[in-house]
Amino acid sequence: MKKLLTALFAVIFLMTFTSCAETPTADLINMQGTERDGKYAVIWEDRTYFPFCVVSKSDCSQQIGYVNGDTNDRVSMYKGFPAEEWLVSYLTTDGGAILLKEQSVTEIPDGLQAEYE
Repeated sequence: MKKLLTALFAVIFLMTFTSCAETPTADLINMQGTERDGKYAVIWEDRTYFPFCVVSKSDCSQQIGYVNGDTNDRVSMYKGFPAEEWLVSYLTTDGGAILLKEQSVTEIPDGLQAEYE
């Protein structure tokens, strides 16, 4: 009986461990990084986002994607703002975070100023 319980525990442990080992990108969107009008841009569906300013990684909320298949080039939502208007792109390797503004957005959140033309 003790061997059966040990085997059952081992099977449950392995099932739990392997279910947690799924790739973190399974539900994330692969966005495209490209150059538009001489500037870096991120394309997501029919929207184009351009760099706006540098922000802190603490301003990033939920990760929703990555750029050009590079899972280290993460794209997250910007604290409390709709992803259709603002995104944050950051590289895990260098720690930088860039706020990206969708090209049609005209209302800028308080305290932000464009650093890129």
